[in-house]
Amino acid sequence: MKEDIDELKSELQAKLLFWNNLKSKKIKVIFILIIFGLIGLKVFTTMLTFDWLTGLI
Repeated sequence: MKEDIDELKSELQAKLLFWNNLKSKKIKVIFILIIFGLIGLKVFTTMLTFDWLTGLI
């Protein structure tokens, strides 16, 4: 359990270091838009799937 927490902390630190090393604000905005787009796509497809399943019942 402790190893998992340490591994998670090191991964988060690596991602934060990567984010801080990005100098271009355009690239940061693009990353944020991609993340929101993926989340939106997941929510949208999940809603469609549940609508399709309820239509079968």
